[in-house]
This record gives sequence, structure tokens and C-alpha cells, in this order.
Amino acid sequence: MKLEPGQILSILGPNGAGKTTLLKCMMGLLDWTKGETLLYGKSLDLLKPKDIWSQIGYVPQASKMTFSYSVLDLVTMGRSIYIRPFAQPSKTDRQLALEALELVGITHLAYQSCNTVSGGELQLALIARTLVADPKILVLDEPESHLDMNKQKIILQTIQKLVKEKGLTCVINTHYANHAYYFGARTLLVAKDRPVITGPVSEIVTEENVLKYFQIEVKRLRHIKDGKVFETMVPEYFGRQDS
Repeated sequence: MKLEPGQILSILGPNGAGKTTLLKCMMGLLDWTKGETLLYGKSLDLLKPKDIWSQIGYVPQASKMTFSYSVLDLVTMGRSIYIRPFAQPSKTDRQLALEALELVGITHLAYQSCNTVSGGELQLALIARTLVADPKILVLDEPESHLDMNKQKIILQTIQKLVKEKGLTCVINTHYANHAYYFGARTLLVAKDRPVITGPVSEIVTEENVLKYFQIEVKRLRHIKDGKVFETMVPEYFGRQDS
């Protein structure tokens, strides 16, 4: 599988299928049992950590922080690969952190504790923390999980905006087939005891494949209005008799 600048890969699969493990193998945090990851044609095994993490930005699933840093301090930590050991962040580092917050639309939260903001706001702060290092590849592990529909919309639109405006390559783990449809890009489907399959979302996320990989019968719905295509998967059991 190969990804180019400006492309998005959505990884879909049931709980326990190994999606997070797959991401960590891709980034070199875990070892492949076979195969390897190439970054611009070079094996990760031959690159120094700084060379890897100046190119790859990783956004893990948001969780409550152990220490109550301000949102600005949290984002500034993303500059750590450029700061010498025992040195303090510079004015430039702080300014870049503020610009990253502005890019994701939460500058107004800069001086709030990261433990008092909402889950969606914390997720945006983690994305900003990653962006402040100016990566070329953005890897996100279920960034929209546990969020309401409005916060999911903000996260998805922010990812789409960053890919278009900055030409990033993006890899995203998600449980939502309609989010893969939204990105309209390449999809990779995984499950235990099933072969990994990848290709355009329209060919991979089908009723037949969802039954095989998620063990659930669904209906794929497609609607076009005002030039926009709306696609989603609805479980069969959600259907009700029209009275």
C-alpha cells in the first residue's frame, strides 16, 4: 500500500481487530512481524527518531491528562523535538503554538486547563499539538470517538481542511463507515481471521464486506442533493414498519 501527499486513508474494523496496533507498526512504535514501513522510500529502521517524528504527527485517543496543563502549554509540548534538553520553549515556539490553536479554531481556550475543556476541544488541542511540529503525515486514532455529532463534524472538517490546505497525508482509525464515505478516499478494512483489503471506499465499504468483517447486516444508503453526495450504512435492525 502506498500513500501520496494530500491523500487520506480510513482504517475500519471491529473492536479488537488490531487497528491501533496497525498504526503503531506503521509509525515504528511496534515492530512488524513481517514487512516494513518506508518513509519517502527509506525504511524506518534506518532513520533517526528525530527524522521520523519531524515528518509524522500522531494524535492518540483523547483522555484526561495526569497534570492540569494549560491548553497552550499542552500544544507547545509538540515543539519538543526542536527544543534542546533542559531548555525552555522560545517565543517562537509559543507563537507557533498559538498559530496551531488558531488553525483548529480554539485560540480562545489557550489559557484554560486541558482538564476543564470538553472532549472535542481536547481532541482539537491534541491535533494542534501535533501540527505545531509541522508534520507531513498526520496519524489519528479514533479522533471522533465519544463525541457528539457537532464535535464530530468539527473534527472531520478540521482534518479535511488540513489535508487540502497543507497537503498532508492522513491516516485515520474510525468506527464510522459514513466518515470514511465523507473523506471519499482510500479505505483499509481489517478484522480477526480475515484478509486485509484496501481500495477506494466505494469498493471496500459494501454491504457484503460489512457483514463479513463486522458480522452485521446493513443497508447502504446513497442520496444526492444540491450536488452533494450523502452515503452511510444503516443496520438492518434499525428498520421499522411504516405505519
